[in-house]
Parts: sequence; structure tokens; C-alpha cells
Amino acid sequence: MLNHQIQFIRQLFVFVLLLLSIAVSLPVQAKTSYVSDELKVAMRSGATNGHRIIKFLKSGTALTVLGASDDNKFIEVKIADGKSGWIATENVMDVRSGRDRLVSVNKNLSKSRAQIKELKGTVAKLKSEVRALKKEKGGLANERTNLSNSLEDLKITASNPLALSRKNKQLKKDLNKAEASAAMLEKDNQRLRSNVMQEWFMIGGAVAIGSLILGIILTRINWRRKHDNWGDGF
Repeated sequence: MLNHQIQFIRQLFVFVLLLLSIAVSLPVQAKTSYVSDELKVAMRSGATNGHRIIKFLKSGTALTVLGASDDNKFIEVKIADGKSGWIATENVMDVRSGRDRLVSVNKNLSKSRAQIKELKGTVAKLKSEVRALKKEKGGLANERTNLSNSLEDLKITASNPLALSRKNKQLKKDLNKAEASAAMLEKDNQRLRSNVMQEWFMIGGAVAIGSLILGIILTRINWRRKHDNWGDGF
């Protein structure tokens, strides 16, 4: 019984050691931090200010935190290009810098304004379409009313064939009267044209006769003047 307990304890101890070795071998979950609002921050090869500067990082540069120094004054970081080094903890923030957030906010604001402008255009277009639809609806309502009235007239007419027959006869009479009136007007028009032509012929003849008489008179007057001039000469 004791041997079984000792064997169980050994197995448990081995299992715990195995778990510890696995935990140590697993990579630590890295968090993302950012360079503070300082314009440039030195990334060094070690956890002191005396170590060589690898690169200057701009404000807002994203950092993958790999670890920290024993005194927590420096943290080990990795940047997007794959380089790693140490940065003073005071120059690192867990959130993006105010400058970068302001730029992001301005971009989002510009985008929102553009979207609002686009939405206003869409709303204006929809309002115009609604007005057009209302106008079309009004026209359809009027057309429907006219069709309803026509349908009622047809119903009334169809329900009284005798009235329809009388109406057709009256229309034929009115048509005959109109045709007779048109024929009389045409005759009167022809007579007037004939009278006008006759009057023009008479006026033309009178003008011709008057011109002939005037020519004879003028000829005689000229002859007398010449005769008188000859008499005076002798």
C-alpha cells in the first residue's frame, strides 16, 4: 500500500514538472503599447540609457511589449519592421498618443461629414421622387374620376336603349343641318367671289375708258396749243 502511494506521488511530481516546463516554454502573450507624445524616443540595445541607440521612434509608433527590466524602468519592445530593443517605460503608453487620436478623430469627422453630405443628397433626391409620385398620384386620381364618370354615363346610356336611339337620331339631324348650312355657306361664298370678280372687271373697264378719254382730251389740248403757236408765228 505504501509503495503505491509513493509511486503515485512520484507520478504526480513528474506531471507537475511537465506542466511547469510546458508553461515556461510557451511564449508570453505580448500586449500592444505606443510611444508617448514625445516627438522622438530612443530604442536602445539594453535596459539603460548608456546602451547603444538602435533607432529613434516617432510618437504613436505601435510597440509589441516583450518584457521589462528588473526595476521596470525599461521595457523590451518589438516594432513593425521586426527590430527589437529597450525603451524607457515613461515614454510608453497603453493607448495611442493624443496627437494620433486627434488625427484619427479628424479623419473620422471628415468621413462623417462626407457621409452626411451624401445622405443629404439622397434625402433631397428621395423628397423629389416623393413629390413626383404625389403629382403622379393626383393625376391618376383625376383620371380615375373621369373614367368613373364615363363608366356611369355608359351605364345610364346602356340601361336606356330608347334614349340612345333618340339621341342618335337627334345627332343625325344636327349633322344634316350642319352639312346643309355648310353647303349654303359655300354657295354664298362662291356668289360673293363671282360678284367681286364682276366688280373688278367693271372697275377695270371704267378705268380703261377713263384713261382713253383722258388721252383724247390731252391730245386735243396739245394740238390746240400747237395750232395757236403757229398762228402767233404768222
